[in-house]
Amino acid sequence: MAKIKSTLDIQLDLTRPIEELTEVISAVIASQLVRRKEILIGLDIAVGNALAEIQAQEEKEQKVDDDSSGKVS
Repeated sequence: MAKIKSTLDIQLDLTRPIEELTEVISAVIASQLVRRKEILIGLDIAVGNALAEIQAQEEKEQKVDDDSSGKVS
């Protein structure tokens, strides 16, 4: 039985993550024109969630730094 796959083999240069990821996203979008909005919305949500986690961690670390400085509020 024939097996047909739509795959993209990727090798990334991790010293250029933004450029490399942008190229991969562009390649996926080019191959999925009908679903490009759905794909970009999904990416937007994933990136937003990742940024929110980073921001929450930074705020938590800042609070620990402020609390340990010995300053009285």
